[in-house]
Amino acid sequence: MESSSGDDRRLEKFMGRKERRRSSLDKPLHGDYIGAKHNSKIMSIINKQDEKEILFADTLMKCNRKCKMQERIIVLTEKSLYNIDPSTYKAKRRIGLLDIACVKMSGLQDNFFVVSVPSEYDYLYVSSKKIEICLHLRRQYQFVQSGQVLPIEFKNTLEYKVDSGIFREIKFSPENDGVSTQIFERRKK
Repeated sequence: MESSSGDDRRLEKFMGRKERRRSSLDKPLHGDYIGAKHNSKIMSIINKQDEKEILFADTLMKCNRKCKMQERIIVLTEKSLYNIDPSTYKAKRRIGLLDIACVKMSGLQDNFFVVSVPSEYDYLYVSSKKIEICLHLRRQYQFVQSGQVLPIEFKNTLEYKVDSGIFREIKFSPENDGVSTQIFERRKK
């Protein structure tokens, strides 16, 4: 999918709240970066849930419960967000769009974002395509929710749920020509 004027207007909204790298301002939006629509293993996973359309697919990093980075494939369909292990092509998790409460990200030039799922646990992802992921996710959420808009929170300190009753905090701060990112140990609430 090529960038449309509607996507450009939505991108401007992010740009007013999220610092952007100059190189990312004119990036075309493609949606499927890994050819998921032509991958029989990925299509088999989503077809089992009676889903047919891939709106976004790419490889990114996920921060697991032990604070270790893991490579994952993220696939957004018309009803769900999938987390797939790229070495086995097994779905590690399927999140219904209606279960997502919000997306959280800092206002700085970093690649982190949190998908908040209050009924379970949250995901901390790292992707250079975070804005495009949010645009697709927000558009589809709005469609599924009959016009309700998916909230996107911009804060330089984010809290996310790792497990039942266990939360982590990630702090972003400007540093020289980049961003310092610190993830704090588990804390119970």
